[in-house]
Amino acid sequence: MSVPDFGKRALNKAQTRLNVLDTVYRLSKTSNFRGLKVKSIAEESGITEMTFFNYFQKKEDILKYMMGIWALDLMVLQHKNPQTGEAGIRRVFHHTAEYVKKHPRLMTNFVASLLTSDIDPAANDIEAADRFLLYPDVPDLHEVKIPSGNEILLQHLAEIDPGRDHTGTLLHLASCFYGDVIVAHTAGLDIATLYSNSLDLIFQNGL
Repeated sequence: MSVPDFGKRALNKAQTRLNVLDTVYRLSKTSNFRGLKVKSIAEESGITEMTFFNYFQKKEDILKYMMGIWALDLMVLQHKNPQTGEAGIRRVFHHTAEYVKKHPRLMTNFVASLLTSDIDPAANDIEAADRFLLYPDVPDLHEVKIPSGNEILLQHLAEIDPGRDHTGTLLHLASCFYGDVIVAHTAGLDIATLYSNSLDLIFQNGL
């Protein structure tokens, strides 16, 4: 897919969203997300506050956008190197652990914002132009729906046992997905190890 297919306006908007996210990544290394001011984020991104709110209705929406990128990255991984069943589930958690390690404050604030209803739990789809800037080499994925984390996990669970209702297991996986982030943060534990141990228990006890 070539650049003209999107148009300059769409690509500029996509680049602005990605610039804002990169700014928040950088600022969060030394500041807690809750303490960041929109004015500071906008200035560091080279835009005005008014422009910021044209892209994100509130500051917490940046976290939702971040998790949309998380889901896009995971979809690209699956596209390039398909994995199924337990291996697929473990990759979801390994991928998430890498995000937590790169952006620990943002991931804990994402979970906290879900708890306080500051973020709509519905998945944030990433526009085609944003996908193109991130992954110009995978045009097949620029327009397709990005599956949510739950959809990905349910698909992998169905690959293990297609005839079973996996609702209970999905709840256990979700508890691990969100809860271990908080435990790792508050107890100073390695999130990858914590995730691995939690998944071992889930799979050892049977689906």
